[in-house]
Amino acid sequence: MRKVSKKLARQNNSYSKLRREFFKDKTLCQAVIHNCSLKATDVHHMKGRGKYHLDTSTWLAVCRNCHNWIEEHPADAKELGYSLKRN
Repeated sequence: MRKVSKKLARQNNSYSKLRREFFKDKTLCQAVIHNCSLKATDVHHMKGRGKYHLDTSTWLAVCRNCHNWIEEHPADAKELGYSLKRN
C-alpha cells in the first residue's frame, strides 16, 4: 500500500522545489520576535497550508524559535501581521 497518494506526492515535490527557491533570497528571519536565531530555516504559512500551501505570497521565512512562538500565540501573531485571516 502506498504511504501517500500520487496527488500528495506531486504536491510535496512542488513544495520542496518552491521552498528551495524561496530560501535562496530569504536567508534571514522575517519575524525576529522571540529568542530569534536570525537564520531563516522554516516557512510559516501565514494563511495556513490548505489551499495556500503552494502560494509563496503567503509564506514567511522564519527561524524555528520565532515559528514556534507564532504557532503558540495565534492572536498576537495576527495582531503583528505574521498570521493572516484564512478565507
